Amino acid sequence: MSTKKVAEPCPKDPLTVLSGVGPKRAEAFEKVLGVRTVEQLLRLLPRRYEGIPQEYLLSELDQHDGEMVRLRASVVGCSIWGRGRRSVLQVKLQQGDTTALALFFNQAYRRKQFVDGKELWLEAKVSTERGLKLLAPKNVVPGEAERVGLRAVYSDHEGLPKGAMRRAMAAAGRWIENIPEPLPNSILEAAGVPVLAEALAALHAPETEEAAQFARRRLAFGEMLAMEVRRSRGRVAHKSPPIEKDSEVWKRILSRIPFALNAEQEKVLAMMRGDLASGEVMGRLLHGEVGSGKTAVAFALALLVVADGGQVALMAPTELLARQHLKTFRAWLKGSRLQVVGLLGDDGTAARRQCRVALRGGTAQIAIGTQALFSKDVQFRNLRLVVFDEQHRFGVKQKAALVAKGKAPHVLTMTATPIPRTLAWAQYGALDPCVLRARAGAGASIRTEVLAEAQWEEEAQKVRGLLEQGQRCFVVVPRIDGEEGLDAWAKRFFEGPWKGISHRIVHGRMPGVEVEQAVEDFRSGKCKVLCGTTVVEVGIDVAGVEHMFLLGAERLGLASIHQLRGRLARGAESGNGECRIFSANEDSQERLLAMESCHDGFAVAALDLRERGPGTLVGTRQHGASGFSAFDPLRDDDLVQQLRSQELRNWIADQE
Repeated sequence: MSTKKVAEPCPKDPLTVLSGVGPKRAEAFEKVLGVRTVEQLLRLLPRRYEGIPQEYLLSELDQHDGEMVRLRASVVGCSIWGRGRRSVLQVKLQQGDTTALALFFNQAYRRKQFVDGKELWLEAKVSTERGLKLLAPKNVVPGEAERVGLRAVYSDHEGLPKGAMRRAMAAAGRWIENIPEPLPNSILEAAGVPVLAEALAALHAPETEEAAQFARRRLAFGEMLAMEVRRSRGRVAHKSPPIEKDSEVWKRILSRIPFALNAEQEKVLAMMRGDLASGEVMGRLLHGEVGSGKTAVAFALALLVVADGGQVALMAPTELLARQHLKTFRAWLKGSRLQVVGLLGDDGTAARRQCRVALRGGTAQIAIGTQALFSKDVQFRNLRLVVFDEQHRFGVKQKAALVAKGKAPHVLTMTATPIPRTLAWAQYGALDPCVLRARAGAGASIRTEVLAEAQWEEEAQKVRGLLEQGQRCFVVVPRIDGEEGLDAWAKRFFEGPWKGISHRIVHGRMPGVEVEQAVEDFRSGKCKVLCGTTVVEVGIDVAGVEHMFLLGAERLGLASIHQLRGRLARGAESGNGECRIFSANEDSQERLLAMESCHDGFAVAALDLRERGPGTLVGTRQHGASGFSAFDPLRDDDLVQQLRSQELRNWIADQE
């Protein structure tokens, strides 16, 4: 193999400078991985690490059956057993007086490579069954010859031969020391991360797992800074006319809300009013407990924007939640001249046309809807604020399409799933997210009990008398169909222990009008039990419900369960609630038992993050716009906090 020479290795050199990487291989790297230069290659993270096998003599291998080893030996013969895809290339090796067979499976095409007398340096698994054998050997890659410690294992990619990444990385080693460090030493020291060249060297050839993680953090820090620089440039590029209204206007806005705001709500609104007055585009995350009054915050902020001549779009993930917001906004604006329109999936053609005309002409100031808001034929005269409720249920492109209907509108994102601080930054760039922890009520509590599924009927009998006395209950089942689905469970309850108890069923396949009517019957007391799927999780705000039966809880994350039980004991006059969580899976009992003692949504979210990972909690893998590869919300919280330092903010500002 020829060795390519470069006078002075430069990180921006094309991959073709590397030994073994010709134009076709370089083209494959670019097509499959988007990698064109040596530095881009070195920034790719290994999938995992494995120990480097120890070198032994052939005569020592009978003591290492089943182990991975390294060895040097000479070829003294070669033959093929079988044919086609079931062939075995048998290479006889010799070292001194000891011989062994190296078995290459389905690689008959390599026979000409093993000529007698050729010395091989291999890694293989030892087998002593029916003679000494070396299974599935691999050549030791040049550059790894004298290494000890751990070896990086890279992902296989369709379009790149197996092992091509490992060989290219080994060849790229001499370029590492020439990779420049863009960050000042003071910032690196404050963050506790190594210089970039040192990190890349350790990333691809670490002595220990700890050294590899230390190196990864430098790349994670770089990814975070790159995102902050992009966001900072975006804030500079997009300005917004300041919105400042005097205290009298603000008093009139707050007078529309039929209750006094608590201290947390007032603090959050003060922060957001400051954002609107700054002349920069607001991008706020409002997250908090279920029942903590996020709707009131969104309402007050919307009216502030409307008072300045702007329009507002509020996007909800379900028709049920959208209809609830629509009902609330219209009730609080009763008697005003403002027009609130709804855009829902089951609207009639004439009604939808009328709403579109009102928004385009500016006679409608607030639009509340579901996916219908994304439609190209929905246009605004002056969209100044977009509110996403439970935004993790929408895709990035969908959200961008709605925001694009205005000229750099302010964006408020709301979620009732409290998000750990690091994820809040990764998902929204919110170093200081707005938080509401207090439930809007009179101190009512919710008792949670985890039970085996077999106990459901016994528990239902206990509650029957309370239902007959006028109390109400949610029954929640994650699925609709099948033996463990909603319909089957409803049949068990109402042909069994709750026979004769009035009930309604709701799920996502039903028309929105029917769901709304069922909820209204439950709210008014016409029915005592509302059976639903996790559509109950968001959008049902019924005061004073005392009970919940949650079946099939092993299918749900802890954060979802916390949101579901948050439907209980709502409202200032509510009494205490009881949530019974049933699971047929004994393995999930320990996880679910945490809900009995953990009542703080932020603590629940942290548990979910540790147990299930960030993607399942808020969908960062599916919906995040970051493209992170090294940054890990589970391990890099302290790095996010470094973004608060004034020195780092100054450095970011200099990059603009």
